[in-house]
Amino acid sequence: MYTREDFQREYGLTPDDVVETLKACHLSPKKRNYSEPERERFAQARKMFDEGVANSYDDLDEYFKGQDLKTPETATITPELAEHLRLLEEEAIETGFKMGLQHGEIMGKVIPQVAIMRLKEMIATGELRQNFEQLWREASAGLGNDESLPELLQTRWRDYQLSKSPPLTSLPESSMESSDNDF
Repeated sequence: MYTREDFQREYGLTPDDVVETLKACHLSPKKRNYSEPERERFAQARKMFDEGVANSYDDLDEYFKGQDLKTPETATITPELAEHLRLLEEEAIETGFKMGLQHGEIMGKVIPQVAIMRLKEMIATGELRQNFEQLWREASAGLGNDESLPELLQTRWRDYQLSKSPPLTSLPESSMESSDNDF
């Protein structure tokens, strides 16, 4: 692919000369990229100027009027071709969608098993605890809390146990109540 800037550099032209040459050889100056056949047409136009065959852009325009350049961008699309392209596009979309579903189903079966295996490995090696402690330190540093995770967990667990569990030296109240069924 070639750009207007490529033509400008290759032939030592100003941007205006490139645009005028493109127009004169019936190429759109609004395109970003030009194909090899379009580049060859541009080169032919510049050669005509250099050899004195053409003295103006009007001369080039007259020369290229009868010549059609068939490129994929300017080719005529018949209704039959358009319908065929539309059907191909639908087929490609459907095929892609089906492949995506199939891969999704496969991954849905594999990923949970792989994740569980990795989690078991992380627990066994202590990597999970290390990662969690590292995350905790980073998070607590951002909050200005420098309490360590193990200390915090032990404190919270002890507080939870004390508030939820009766003292070990006393019996639950229900066992101290008398009932009519006693002796």
